Amino acid sequence: MQTQHLQIARPGVMSDPEWIALESIDEQTTHFIFDDDMLVVLKDRGLVEPLGGRWLVTEHGQKALTERSL
Repeated sequence: MQTQHLQIARPGVMSDPEWIALESIDEQTTHFIFDDDMLVVLKDRGLVEPLGGRWLVTEHGQKALTERSL
């Protein structure tokens, strides 16, 4: 399996990189290791939203984090 297949969005399923990125945003990390493309992917999935130069996890994103952690 090629690495690029791990980042293909599937409805209701977050890839490991998506989950790590979302968790990093939720923890308000100062060193975000992903590029802007990941932010766009998360935004398109309704998991994050931009607000005043920062990215915030949406309610949908919080729910996804909680469900994945269980």
